[in-house]
Amino acid sequence: MYLSFIKEHFTPSQEELDMLEAKETQDLYSDVQIQGGFIQVYSRQCSIFDSEVYKNQLNLFKKYLLNYEKQNPKLNGRCLEKAFYVEQTYSLDCQVESPETWLKEQVTVWQLPTDIVNKLNSKCFTFEDIAKRHGSQMVDIRIQDPNTDTFTPTVEQNSIANQMRIDEYCKYLKNKTEFFQKHTEYSPDKVLFAVNVDMDNWDEETGQLYEYMPQSLLKYDGLVYMRQFCLGVNIPQIYLKTKGVWTGGHQENSSVNSLNFNHGPGDCLWLTVDAQYVNKVYEVMPNLYQIEGLWFKEIDFFLENNIPIKYTIQKKGDLVILGAGCLHWVKSLGNTINTSWNLLVYQENTFQYIYDRQLINDQYKISSVIPIKNLFLDIYFHRKSPQLKMYLHNFIEDDIKNYIKQSAKIKSCKKRFNSREVLQCSTCKMEIFIFYQIKDDQTFRCIKCIEGDEAEIFMKYKPTELILVLNAEKFTCSPTLCTRYMGTTECQLEKQTEEFASESYESSIEQSKSAEEQSKTKFARKKEKSKTSKKSSQTQQQDRNSSAQTNHQNKQKRAYRKKATKGQDDLISEIVISQKSHKQNENSTKSKQNKKTQKNQKLESSVKSVSSSDFDSYSQIQLTKKGKKQNEL
Repeated sequence: MYLSFIKEHFTPSQEELDMLEAKETQDLYSDVQIQGGFIQVYSRQCSIFDSEVYKNQLNLFKKYLLNYEKQNPKLNGRCLEKAFYVEQTYSLDCQVESPETWLKEQVTVWQLPTDIVNKLNSKCFTFEDIAKRHGSQMVDIRIQDPNTDTFTPTVEQNSIANQMRIDEYCKYLKNKTEFFQKHTEYSPDKVLFAVNVDMDNWDEETGQLYEYMPQSLLKYDGLVYMRQFCLGVNIPQIYLKTKGVWTGGHQENSSVNSLNFNHGPGDCLWLTVDAQYVNKVYEVMPNLYQIEGLWFKEIDFFLENNIPIKYTIQKKGDLVILGAGCLHWVKSLGNTINTSWNLLVYQENTFQYIYDRQLINDQYKISSVIPIKNLFLDIYFHRKSPQLKMYLHNFIEDDIKNYIKQSAKIKSCKKRFNSREVLQCSTCKMEIFIFYQIKDDQTFRCIKCIEGDEAEIFMKYKPTELILVLNAEKFTCSPTLCTRYMGTTECQLEKQTEEFASESYESSIEQSKSAEEQSKTKFARKKEKSKTSKKSSQTQQQDRNSSAQTNHQNKQKRAYRKKATKGQDDLISEIVISQKSHKQNENSTKSKQNKKTQKNQKLESSVKSVSSSDFDSYSQIQLTKKGKKQNEL
């Protein structure tokens, strides 16, 4: 059935022809077509092509049979790759160990146990519960053509509509015919996508999400050193989808890692290109970064252009973990709910891809909600890394060079006392690292965008101080450089502050109790001896009530602590059960198969020419700000 096509367009060897003519190969091809085609079958978690028995047939499919299936001889099936799936036998290790030890692939899929998914979704992550609890919240609606397959979509294919209430969007999902009859402003041949739904006030939902997620992904996260909360970055966002809606191709904010959980009930299709191959896409589409998030292309284009690509179906209960710099775009295959946020894994290649993306952002003036330069600095203070040291030296040198270029416009330069805020240039929207100009309380300009002929320039840090810290063998946390971070960190100053605050609170409580007891004692002395010798029955009853209330409060606290860890206990328990079941199945399967530095002296001299000696070296803790994420994970 396929031999004539293959002979016409290719020159297979005689051995390959013999295998193609074999009945076993023909039956396998027919079977694969019934199951949805080679790409879908090959990309599954447990695929027949994973077996060594079908290794030769897999090569035939990638070289010839995929081309026949698609009737396209230009496809290079050998560029089709597969996501990494966390096996049940290793999931318990992944649950407790740092991701830097096991998260090696650009696309990792972790299927959580069904019982855990049901508990996670319970009362929080169904369309009915969301409409009931947050129905009045307004969300952005994107109108899309479900058949989009282009790098340059028109307004008719992808556009932002007016905002809509969540409960109204849920009515659209429930009965589209009735919805379009009522809302004639929308076309029935388009699909509506509720994007970037903010969860900053969804305390119960975010609490439940964090409770049941693998704790290693929450505990070992470099984004805990961020100085502000950012929606969709260190605060989850939720996406409400129907069949056909899509998220345009993009890398994450500053190319950090990302997490995306599918609450169901439908599936999602992920198309991804590893960070190391993004340049190949850029060669084909030179304006790739200018159109980021706006396009959707089917897989054939990438196979035709010899660009390695992964095709992954995310089912209900699947957690997709993307590596740093991974280019990805997503299409919904049914009505579904997804939550997503970012993380930063402590890996060298992660820092490398983030740094490379920072250079791209600087080149194309692309603003990011993550202040990478300040984040790298805060991470380095607490986790010394030669790689980060080199990047930070480069950032400092760039700021100094820009200062020197603008020196004719500068009247004075001094360090500002309150210099720990995360600042963004009001003109170019880029992150401010060292030098900046203040126009008013809400307007700041980076060194490149300063205005006036006699500008007064401020520094967030002294460059000389930063270089001394970078070159120091040891660093002690200090109020000059450390700050209040958004997560639990290794900052000793923060721990000391928390301990001091806790001790101060306990001390004030003890003092309050002591003062109250002294007051009662004085009052009691004024009473008659006959009344003070024995407590009244009323007082005794109050003591009993107080004791009962205290016991009840203690029980509540214990129950709360137990509830806070119950999700993780359940997850570990389910993983252990799954591992035992998987091991039994694996043994059964095996029996069947047996049968079948950059150091720059020029930089230091430049620093000396810029630095002043009489500036204040202390600073205050920053104020937190919020950012909004542009794209879904």
